[in-house]
Amino acid sequence: MTWPVTLKLDSAAYPLNVVQRTAYSLADTFTIQVGIEANQISLMAHPAKARLMLSPEQAHSQILQHLNDFALRDHINRETAGLREVLARAALAGCGISQ
Repeated sequence: MTWPVTLKLDSAAYPLNVVQRTAYSLADTFTIQVGIEANQISLMAHPAKARLMLSPEQAHSQILQHLNDFALRDHINRETAGLREVLARAALAGCGISQ
């Protein structure tokens, strides 16, 4: 594997917001270009610093790790949205604030 590191992602597995969060979180390490075509999102990563000591394989692994982390966070966020609303309503009701 050589630079740039390119990943082709299924947008059903990795929604655009997950890809954007990943690119932002890795901005100090990689310059990542995001492209969208039909149901596929592509990432092209270059080292952000001239002296980056990561190999392209390590970069690929790090990007995938961040993608999976943000995808899981997104999934948990969607699954717990209703519960958070119920808890917020209960907390506000306990304070005498009605909605």
